[in-house]
Amino acid sequence: MGYLISKILHYLLIPPANLLFLMLAGLLLLRRHQRAGRALLAIGVIFLYLLSLPLVADIIIRPLEAAYPPLDGPPPGADAVIVLGGGVRNLSWVPAAPAPSDMAIERLVKGVELARKLHIPLVTSGGTGEIGDPGVHEADAMAAVAARLGMPRKGILTESRSRNTLENARETRNLITGRTVILVTSAFHMKRAAAMFAKAGFEVIPAPVGHRSQTRPISPANLLPETGHLLTSSIAISEYLSLAWYSLRGVI
Repeated sequence: MGYLISKILHYLLIPPANLLFLMLAGLLLLRRHQRAGRALLAIGVIFLYLLSLPLVADIIIRPLEAAYPPLDGPPPGADAVIVLGGGVRNLSWVPAAPAPSDMAIERLVKGVELARKLHIPLVTSGGTGEIGDPGVHEADAMAAVAARLGMPRKGILTESRSRNTLENARETRNLITGRTVILVTSAFHMKRAAAMFAKAGFEVIPAPVGHRSQTRPISPANLLPETGHLLTSSIAISEYLSLAWYSLRGVI
C-alpha cells in the first residue's frame, strides 16, 4: 500500500497533473477571489507552454544526461551487463506477445551489443512499476526480444520482481556472483541508478543510452509547444524529485 500511495503522489507532483490541478484551483477561486484565481490560471498556462518547448525541456534534462558520458567501447573485466526495464505493453488484445516500450528497446539493444561482444551474461531487470498490474513483466518481455536479437538464451538472466530502481539493484545482486557490471539505462536515469547499484555493492560501469536533449539550431520552431517536449520536461522533473527523495532517505 505504501508503494501505491507514493506512486500516486509522485504522478500528482509532476506535469501535467500538477499544472492541471493548479489551473483547476484557479477556476474554483475565480468567483470569490478573481485576482488569485486568474494568477493561478496564468501560472498554470505559462508553465504548461514553457515546459512544452524544446529548448526549455533540453535545459531541464541536460544536467541529468551529462552525469556520465556514453560508454566508449566495451570495457574488459565486467561480470555481466544489466539492462533496466523502461516499461512494457500488454498486447494480449491484439493478440500479441508483451512488447517492451521504446525506452526499454533503446536500453536493450545496447545491452545485447555489449553482452555479445564481451561474451558475458545479460541480465534483464524489472517487474512492473505501474499502479495497476498490467499482467506482464518488463524483464520477461526484454529477454524474449534479446533472444530474437541474437543473444543466446543460456546467456540471459531475468529478474522480474522489482518495482523500481532501488529494487532493481537489490534483486539483481542475488543473481550475479561477480561485482563489476555494465549498467545500461536511459541517460537521464543513470545518475540515480548508478548510485543505487553502487550502494548495493556493485562496481558500476555506466552505459547511458537514449539521450533526449540535443543540439538545436536557432529557429522559430523552437517556440512551438509539443507534447514530446512536455514529456521530456516531466521525465526530468520526476527524476529530480526521485533524486531528492532518496537523498533525504540516505539511499544514495
